[in-house]
Amino acid sequence: MLPFSTLLLRSYYEATGWNEDNLYSNITRSSAALLDFAVPNSLVLQLAKAPTPIFFTSYALDALPQLNGSLSYITTSQPLAVRLPPSSLTQIGPSSTMPFRDVVDRFRHYPPPKRPQGKPEVWLGGRRVEGRDFLFYSRMHLPTLHLSGLAVTRLSSTVQAHIAFVHQPQRVRLRPPTKKATVLPTSPPQPPPNLLVALQHDTGTYSGEYMYSAADEMFGLRGLYNFGKDKLDARGRFSAGAEVYLSVKQRSAGISTGVRYTSLPTPGQAPTTITLLYNPLIGALSASYAAQVSPHMSMATRFGVNVNSYESDFAIGAEWWIGRPGRQRELELSPDALALMAQHAAIGGRLRDEPAVSEPDPEPVQGQGSGNVHVRAPEASGPSGAMGEMGRSRTDAAAHEVQGDSAQLEAQARRDGRVLDDPDERDGVLKARLSGNWSLALLYEARIRTCLVSVGLVSDVFGGTGRALRGVGLEVQYYS
Repeated sequence: MLPFSTLLLRSYYEATGWNEDNLYSNITRSSAALLDFAVPNSLVLQLAKAPTPIFFTSYALDALPQLNGSLSYITTSQPLAVRLPPSSLTQIGPSSTMPFRDVVDRFRHYPPPKRPQGKPEVWLGGRRVEGRDFLFYSRMHLPTLHLSGLAVTRLSSTVQAHIAFVHQPQRVRLRPPTKKATVLPTSPPQPPPNLLVALQHDTGTYSGEYMYSAADEMFGLRGLYNFGKDKLDARGRFSAGAEVYLSVKQRSAGISTGVRYTSLPTPGQAPTTITLLYNPLIGALSASYAAQVSPHMSMATRFGVNVNSYESDFAIGAEWWIGRPGRQRELELSPDALALMAQHAAIGGRLRDEPAVSEPDPEPVQGQGSGNVHVRAPEASGPSGAMGEMGRSRTDAAAHEVQGDSAQLEAQARRDGRVLDDPDERDGVLKARLSGNWSLALLYEARIRTCLVSVGLVSDVFGGTGRALRGVGLEVQYYS
């Protein structure tokens, strides 16, 4: 399950129009969701609340092997929401109604990147006052009291800045005046203090990342270029990138290169992503393949080899979406749409004959299932104009009886809760991974009533180590 802070960060990128996938650091993101998923190794409870669309709080408790916790606060300049089909948005939380696919790290087939757009200009008194987009995140870890935080802001339409830090305080116990103060180390050990500054530049066709880490005085440069982005006759797009970094403190350097192929959404072709990474300094070569073989199943494989030592490794992973169809949202037609439907019923017309009804005004809430959309008609307050009682009866009849074919919207009233069931949405996913050391990892994530639950295990039953169960964990998240 995605951490709440990661979910908000991804929603922030979508709200501001930033291409999260168009970065070299995310070149293996599609296959990593199937091959590198994290399995909880203890009992974790996370609670989150959204008092407003721009302010969020989160509380986490880790009970095993020792009691730890954290408090988090997040604020943004843009109201954050998750996207519902076909193009509407809903506020983040509660966890009982959020689309389950948005809270799970899963295989995604990303569309071609576009050039990011800046905020619309707002002028007041001859000056621009629209401000910059930003996201601020802070987290206090208990009982160690060390702090971590993240600040993201847009400097221009194509430039974004990241600043992350980790601060580790020292506890001081005061002795009598005759003795010096004693500094006691914190327990358990925490990561050392660090400051990471990153500058990202994205134009859609190419992107660049410029980084600096204060802990080891490391400078880094990453770049990614997309080929054939504007060719409509191509069956896919190729992306090539590289990374160079230099550590002054450790007096070391590194370089890596990568190529990625992503298929375009074509009928009859499975969404596919192929990546190839090579590190010439140590001779590490890695190739991965990920594809969505069915609407509810995705699979991935990865093979790595060192061309200098001839050591190799492999991984196989898959995800299978199971469970009942997820609950979406209620639908209503506007009074104008109902009046137009009644007019068509009066003259013997069909809903599919009027293109304006398939794309109603922004007032009604729209939805999409497997070709059918269920609509609940609001109660009429009285006759409107010349329609009178006849118009009202025809409006009710149209709202409850008018139906289109499989290629058109269908309107039909539902008595039990005004809820749309989307056959493509599932409330559970089962993930499995087999590594080169014959380690088996299983993870089941599901929505159980109003909670998001993750339970997983890691086993060496095939490795011959004699440890049938190496780790097991349970994580429960609740958003309100």
